[in-house]
Amino acid sequence: MKIYLKFNEEWKLVDSEKGFNSKKKFDKLLKERNIIISDSATIGNYAKIGNFATIGYFAKIGDFATIGNYATIGNYATTGISATIGDFAKIGNFATIGNYATTGISATIGYFAKIGDYATIGNYATIGIYAKIGYFAKIGDYATIGNYATIGNEFNKDLKDTFSELNIMIMVGVIMQNGQGTFYKAVKEDLTDYRSCKYQYKIGKGDEIKLERNQDIECGEGWHWTSYGRAVEFGSQHIRKYKIISATIKMNDILSVHNKVRAKAFSDVQLVELK
Repeated sequence: MKIYLKFNEEWKLVDSEKGFNSKKKFDKLLKERNIIISDSATIGNYAKIGNFATIGYFAKIGDFATIGNYATIGNYATTGISATIGDFAKIGNFATIGNYATTGISATIGYFAKIGDYATIGNYATIGIYAKIGYFAKIGDYATIGNYATIGNEFNKDLKDTFSELNIMIMVGVIMQNGQGTFYKAVKEDLTDYRSCKYQYKIGKGDEIKLERNQDIECGEGWHWTSYGRAVEFGSQHIRKYKIISATIKMNDILSVHNKVRAKAFSDVQLVELK
């Protein structure tokens, strides 16, 4: 096989079949880089294999594909031509990654999941077992796609579905109905905002400011809300004594969507009992 390996962070082509005793030398190069390639795996020509990568039994890596450092490719998994698997990414057994598809850093693709050609899976995203992502679809950082879920072709290509109920469910983990949803956040015991330390939320009330939508701004002006689980996780990590509040947010008031939403208005703040 002809593959690229890293030599002091520079990719260099290595041929496992060229030269005297080449197989032994090739195996030594892999061992030096802590790369594990199963004997039954098929590696396409000119693929790039990062350090500490693991490629399972009967896996197939397409020509010109890139496997990141510490990435794991499961047994019988397939990555297409020129596919890119990010550092620390995990591709499950029997999963299929299409031609020119990209998975980000630490993305996790479950067993039997299928990622279409040219699809993009963001950093730290999680794709469940048997899930199907269509070609040219774009899934953002920290997104979660459930087991058996199907995301259609060209989903969110050119950010066209950013402000859709489906994308908010994928990115934030909140289900919206009839144009609105219930979102959560961790606050201090006196209901003041952790970031500003001055703004205080009021039970049963809401607030509103005038801002324009801008998906490029993740942590700018506005109020930031997320799912219950992420709010609890944030509170337990960053606030010594915290409470969880909820609020109703309308789709039209959402300014940007990441692993939380940034909103220009919210209503009906309620105190949420920790589970």
